[in-house]
Amino acid sequence: MAFSEKFKQWQFSKTRLEAFSDAVFAIVITLLVLEIKIPEIEHPENVEEVLHALKGVSHIFFSWMISFFFVALMWLHHHQIMHMATKSDYGVVWINTILLFFITLIPFPTHMMGSYPSQPIMTAIWGATVGLTSLVLTWFYYYNTKNYLKSSFEKESVRKNVRLSLFAGPLLYLLAASLSFINVNIAYVIYALVPLLYILPLDKEMLPGAGNNSAETE
Repeated sequence: MAFSEKFKQWQFSKTRLEAFSDAVFAIVITLLVLEIKIPEIEHPENVEEVLHALKGVSHIFFSWMISFFFVALMWLHHHQIMHMATKSDYGVVWINTILLFFITLIPFPTHMMGSYPSQPIMTAIWGATVGLTSLVLTWFYYYNTKNYLKSSFEKESVRKNVRLSLFAGPLLYLLAASLSFINVNIAYVIYALVPLLYILPLDKEMLPGAGNNSAETE
């Protein structure tokens, strides 16, 4: 028996896994906003000085914003993937653990990119971190749908979307990280646009008795 197959012999509660993951996502998304510090304003009654101070933290606000929506979308698609699966095993648990490892790391490059917005290395580190995070989520997506996909989902369509998610997430983020050494603004534009590709879940579920595919909410 292959080593990878041994993980499937041990089952794990889907509910327990989702509850733990939700808690981690909630903590990380809260930690992100703590990096936005109130700027020091010597004369707060001076509107021009206040606006100047706020402009000084605009890059930190931007890095928080794109990180916030990235983590939120990771949570959304994590929930959808778990919904698509009939059960979980220890392979799912460990891939999920690696995913959470990268998720909890995100506040660090977010703060660095916001503090040094014109430095390509800082911008690239953020892109590399979220790119690897997206890659692990794609692995999580692939493993769950390959082994435990519910019969209410069309297998070929799901496989196509797994391949699509590999390009639309990890590769675009890693490309943007590389382009930051040419122009950081190009990287920022890609970072801001990629989440728009994931606003809605990729897969639709066929409801019993329905004539076409429609999304199911829980």
